[in-house]
Amino acid sequence: MSQAMHFTGPAGLALSAVVLLLGLAVGSFLNVVIYRLPRDGLSLARPRRSFCPSCRNQIPWHDNIPVLGWLILRGRCRSCRAPISFRYPLVEIVCGALALSILSVEGLGLRFVLYYYFALALTAIAFIDLELMVIPDILVWPTYILGFVCAAAVPTHQTTGIYLWERFLADGWSPWLVSLGGAAAGFVLGFGALWAASKAYRVWRGRDGLGDGDPPLLGLIGAYLGWTAVFPILLISTLIALAAVFAMVFLGKGIPSPKGRRRVGVKGKVGVTPIPFGPFLSLAAVIWMFYGQAVKSWYFSLLGL
Repeated sequence: MSQAMHFTGPAGLALSAVVLLLGLAVGSFLNVVIYRLPRDGLSLARPRRSFCPSCRNQIPWHDNIPVLGWLILRGRCRSCRAPISFRYPLVEIVCGALALSILSVEGLGLRFVLYYYFALALTAIAFIDLELMVIPDILVWPTYILGFVCAAAVPTHQTTGIYLWERFLADGWSPWLVSLGGAAAGFVLGFGALWAASKAYRVWRGRDGLGDGDPPLLGLIGAYLGWTAVFPILLISTLIALAAVFAMVFLGKGIPSPKGRRRVGVKGKVGVTPIPFGPFLSLAAVIWMFYGQAVKSWYFSLLGL
């Protein structure tokens, strides 16, 4: 992403406060998307107000204030006293933090809007996949379009890498066309890499090793962040996933199955249980958005370049 910006003084602090509050409110709506979108029979528009998943009673507006409402109720429904998942304030906090972070890097403009939507889509995908092991197409494919719009409308060398960017521009290519080409290459490389890995694993082991939604998700990430980000993000997500699995095994928790059961085999060996990869890809993409340049600089310094 672009160089960090600093919003100081009363106007800058006021802007940051407004963006934070809007981010928290967006997070409240994103919770509705995460719960309703992948479930049959539920609409994002009806009922218009949020409801308790346990008793189905609608939640009053004063109990639906982002983060604060959950704290006042101590994480329980006012009507039935059933527990309300910590996911709700967590998503709101994440959306507020992402809004502030992207603002500090991109400023307030078209690029902020497009990148914030991208971050929101990744957040929704991560939490849906973590709970239900599914990545809704409606979150992936429209975001592809915005990724290409972002590359063309606000051209950047990040989609191609600085060497190719300067080389193509020196040859007279238009910046928006070079940026769009990098986004298209990122889509093809991201989608194709995981699709090929999935097919190879299927031939080798006779069963699926990746979900159907993982290749499109990495393709989406490549469309936004460019082809140079695909393999580093794949590596980072794999390392995070391995660390999470080892931590659960070390703590004796086993690996959670989609229905919340723990599967542990004979003599403590962990059984084969599907693990959603979408949350790890999404987290790695966010890390790369903000720290990709620092990671590349550190890596090249190790090589003495």
